[in-house]
Amino acid sequence: MEIREARVGDLRLLQRLGRETYRHYFGGLWQNDEELDAFLAEDFGDEVIARSLKSHDYCWLVAQDKGEAIGFAKLHFNVSPDGAEGRGAKLCKLYFTPENRSRGLGTDVFAFAERVAKNHHQPVLWLDVLQSNLPAIGFYQRQGMHCVAETAYVTATQTTRLWIMKKDIND
Repeated sequence: MEIREARVGDLRLLQRLGRETYRHYFGGLWQNDEELDAFLAEDFGDEVIARSLKSHDYCWLVAQDKGEAIGFAKLHFNVSPDGAEGRGAKLCKLYFTPENRSRGLGTDVFAFAERVAKNHHQPVLWLDVLQSNLPAIGFYQRQGMHCVAETAYVTATQTTRLWIMKKDIND
């Protein structure tokens, strides 16, 4: 597997991967299809991705196997988690296509993201994860992260409980 930083020309690739993987893993959790569609339009919209690809405050990573994109990650630098102290890099996304999940590739992408965060002088790597996503929580714990706070994602029709996890990455 090869991991590289995404370029502006990867916008459509990131949109496709993002929408497909998110729907696959999390689409069933949404009680309202219109809210899901609005979330995906916002999170993976042209302007949002284009702006983040051009910004020094973000870094997208693309994981490829034999030239085919199989996963991606997104980092946002110098941000504070809701309900927890400190600033650092937020790992906003770390998704693989369904056929490439559970191959042990996430560890390499996580380590790459951690190195990028360190290179951007971030003291902490943090993320939020569904409280019900026990496999993901276990994965992040194996990477050295721990739960520090609880938060929620609230829409008009539902409330989704999340854990905030973090890892100190100071050298």
